Amino acid sequence: MKAKQLFQEFSEKHETQLPFSLQYRWWNEVVKYSWDVAILLNGDMVYGIMPYFIRKKGPWVFIANAHFTPYTGPFLIYPEGQKTASRIAFEHKAHQDLVAQLPPFSEFSQNFHLGFQNALTFQWNGFTETNRYTYILPLEKSEDDLWKGLRENTRRQIKKAKKTINYSTSEDPKLLQKLLSDSFENKIESSYFERLVVFIDKYKCGKMWKADEGKETHSILFCMWDSTSAYYLIGGNASAHKNSGAMSLLTWEAVKYCKSIQLPIFNFEGSSVASIEKYFRGFGGELVSFRRIEKKNSTSLQVAKKLKGG
Repeated sequence: MKAKQLFQEFSEKHETQLPFSLQYRWWNEVVKYSWDVAILLNGDMVYGIMPYFIRKKGPWVFIANAHFTPYTGPFLIYPEGQKTASRIAFEHKAHQDLVAQLPPFSEFSQNFHLGFQNALTFQWNGFTETNRYTYILPLEKSEDDLWKGLRENTRRQIKKAKKTINYSTSEDPKLLQKLLSDSFENKIESSYFERLVVFIDKYKCGKMWKADEGKETHSILFCMWDSTSAYYLIGGNASAHKNSGAMSLLTWEAVKYCKSIQLPIFNFEGSSVASIEKYFRGFGGELVSFRRIEKKNSTSLQVAKKLKGG
């Protein structure tokens, strides 16, 4: 049986345990192209998966996170009743078998999911491990307590926006792409945004909100969720309206909505950009680390990067 078919069966069986970005349907329907998956089998039973995105540039092959796919990495189903030492040994062997299945690559760089804790096997295979950070906001608090937990400046921004800004849901992928192009240099094909919008409608696993003043759209927020968490997946501001408070308003409304549908946490996805980190911090979440795993195999790629100053 092919690896992707096994991945599909595993994903359907363990859907409630998997982050959306480790589910087969996400890779099959949204990422769609240039991906594969490493599979661990015990007889006919799949007990581990690691999907990965492949990008090629010139002579080089990169394994990375796909667009808007915040977390990847190994996901294992553990035998019941393991002692701690046995569990760690089980992880070492499973991770070694997954690494061995990766295709040849010039560079590997992925953010692993929050549940991944043991990177020793990757280190032993020449990978490096660094900490990245996100903010996790527990949603079991009352709305009043969530509001009190916001930084004062964030509350001011929301109150300011409410005076002039209207917010509503949207299903327009072109609007999402337009506002994102104002915020990011990287260009992403329009079909990707279309697949995102179709996906959340099909599986009822997300919403897109927009903030308007008259005929002008100030901001847009794309939120995803699975059984364990909501995710601030995409946020974009029109360059002319970055200080209107619209994005703070949309984020607050997204937090309230996710609380209303009884999701346990809101994951802000994090950022290493200081200004974005400060913005996310303003919503009162807890700082949580996750792992970025990297490996560079190509000397020519490193030389090319140095020549370009990268």
